[in-house]
Amino acid sequence: MKEIVIRTISGVVFTALTLASLIIDPHNPYPFLVLFSFYLVRTSYEYLRLTMGKGQVAVKVFALIACVCIFVLGSIAILTSPVFVIMLWVAMALLFLILFALPIAYLFSSGKCGFEYAWSSLVYIAVPFGLLFWLGGWNTWGFNGWNIASLLIIMWMGDIGAYCIGTAFGQGEHGHKLMPSVSPKKSWEGVFGAVVLSVGTALALRAFGVLLPDYSYWTSVLFGLIICIFSILGDLVESKLKRKFQTKDAGRIMPGHGGLLDRFDSGLLAFPAAFLFYLLLEMFC
Repeated sequence: MKEIVIRTISGVVFTALTLASLIIDPHNPYPFLVLFSFYLVRTSYEYLRLTMGKGQVAVKVFALIACVCIFVLGSIAILTSPVFVIMLWVAMALLFLILFALPIAYLFSSGKCGFEYAWSSLVYIAVPFGLLFWLGGWNTWGFNGWNIASLLIIMWMGDIGAYCIGTAFGQGEHGHKLMPSVSPKKSWEGVFGAVVLSVGTALALRAFGVLLPDYSYWTSVLFGLIICIFSILGDLVESKLKRKFQTKDAGRIMPGHGGLLDRFDSGLLAFPAAFLFYLLLEMFC
């Protein structure tokens, strides 16, 4: 009982803080930029610690700085003031410097470095986070936090649907396991619950005019379905990663939930999927 209370409080605080940075003043990108910069650094750190262990500090530091640079580059699409133009050039210079420094750090490292994980952190974590800023500025003048908040809400509601329906109907001998070798508790019943709640949430957000207001309800249905599918795949990818390195949680920053990598695992595939969806929508519709 105590664990459930702690988990609930931790989840509510995380959700409230994240949504507050996006929707209290939805056209002000700076709260989002500050908070998600922290999320990015912490998520990347947890990934590097999980995959590379406690050593190779120099390689990890270079990788973390590169991740932040990629995130800043993504934000430039929205933040076009002279200060951020300067930041763009600084970030590009740092990024190229780091991309050269990583192989050098690897060259002089001792033992098994896990250099491929340092590189993969840029693609697996930094790029998806960077794409969020593009989503914040899609089809609007400036920044609109509701674009990102809607995506996150659909993901979170899908998680709730998967947990509730999966727990109620997907366990025991009558349940239908999704990928037992990767995540024994996930079931097809949970997938059904995730799809229903994700699509239902997308429709509700469309009705309130905060998700794809210029498009039909069927577009929102398709968006909710795609985000649900890629969220589940993202969750499974991290589950396999944790199974490979024999750990239950990637971190301990959120009591009852684990780390931020555990919270954003779904988004690491859902964010790029949303980006591609919006891009195709703009090109062909």
